[in-house]
Amino acid sequence: MTAQSHFFQALREKAGPCLIQHPWTIAQINSSNINLLSRKNLAANLLERILPLFEVSEELTRYAGLQPLFEGINLLDPHYCRGDEALRMLGKCQGLNDFQREKLAGVVMLFMEIVKKTNLNSLQLKTFEILTLWWKIFPEHEVWVALQWLWQEGVTVPHSQNGFRAWWRFSHGSLPDSKNISESHPKIWIAICEEQTVFNSAFEADRMAAAFSGDGRYADLAGVCGDLPDCDNCELNAECLWYANEGNTAMVTIEEKIQRNQISAEDIPELMRWLLTSNPEEAEALQASLNRGAPLKDWSRERLRDLEKQQPLDSKLILRVEAMRELCKNYGIEKLKPQDQFSSSRDIFNHFHQQLSRKKQEQFIIVLLDNKHRYLAEEDVSKGILNKSLVHPREVFASAIEHRAAALICIHNHPSGDPEPSQEDLRITERLVEVGKLVGIPVLDHVIVGNESYTSFADQGLL
Repeated sequence: MTAQSHFFQALREKAGPCLIQHPWTIAQINSSNINLLSRKNLAANLLERILPLFEVSEELTRYAGLQPLFEGINLLDPHYCRGDEALRMLGKCQGLNDFQREKLAGVVMLFMEIVKKTNLNSLQLKTFEILTLWWKIFPEHEVWVALQWLWQEGVTVPHSQNGFRAWWRFSHGSLPDSKNISESHPKIWIAICEEQTVFNSAFEADRMAAAFSGDGRYADLAGVCGDLPDCDNCELNAECLWYANEGNTAMVTIEEKIQRNQISAEDIPELMRWLLTSNPEEAEALQASLNRGAPLKDWSRERLRDLEKQQPLDSKLILRVEAMRELCKNYGIEKLKPQDQFSSSRDIFNHFHQQLSRKKQEQFIIVLLDNKHRYLAEEDVSKGILNKSLVHPREVFASAIEHRAAALICIHNHPSGDPEPSQEDLRITERLVEVGKLVGIPVLDHVIVGNESYTSFADQGLL
């Protein structure tokens, strides 16, 4: 069995029964081919999609300034059309510069070639020969967008970039290099889907991989192998090279560490380099911020707010958002210093919110205080679902005794975002309070951090 079929075989046997029955997957697979597309509509939609890529002014439309282009592209004879004809047609348009005319003339000629070779038959439009022409129309970094656009126009061509990444993780144990077009080009994925023998068609294979990788998340089909893979709950993890390499940090790139939420303090310099080289705007924004005398923490917070406003988030943008969150976590919070004090539970929440609110696992932290309730130190006690075995009084108070603490505060997060205490939270806290009384190191508060709010046991009278 080929590597391609091996992935799809595992997908069909272990995840398929659930995915194939979901309405989103059914609707995707059953989307019918359009035998003959409208040249007028396809040409108009193509131009609408391409014009912004050549920075054509939004004031120029099919009704104002660009009428000769939108009308003329339907009048040209695809069998006899010449480049000078396309340029003359574009010369009648208003507001275009020479560069835009030249680029759009190339688009027109390629479109004429596609019309001539396929007569816009949807089955012929997705052959490799014709897809190569479509990819020439779109800029190199938009090759996946070209496939998605074709699918929206009624051509059932494989186009799931997330599905491709899921296959690559499974088969290679890494992510394809997005900067290496030969490694990340969609023609690889199309060939994989065409060669597999598990599903009835390349498009069905693509849609199943799409469902598995989270493309249907807006239809309540989250998938487990998306931008942040849920490897522990993945049905394919026993055969997946990505899962096998999970603990091999020597093979893990900075992008993979971001996705796996494995960034440590030692990774921050590399994280900064990745951010600034992956997007020049970040470098310019950082330089401007530093020129104003603003610290790095202000820049990271500001950029995070800007990035989170951009919708929808593509996979690369999601990585940058997660990377910026890591910077905020490391630089966006003032480090507590000896003799610092919390004046209220709100102070505790404000300090730990950025650090804990985005965690995928529960994390339990204790803050150790002196006899005037000033800061001494803080310790990570556990990570994972809280229970009595993970948060044991021995671990909590051993550190407190070592630092000669006079009191302590407990803090932990709820990844769900809801700070309401669970029964286990109540039992653990009660036990810690009892032991604290016995050893003379009282628990002053236990603060549960949610996404935008918190619960203080002291404020609620639960201690």
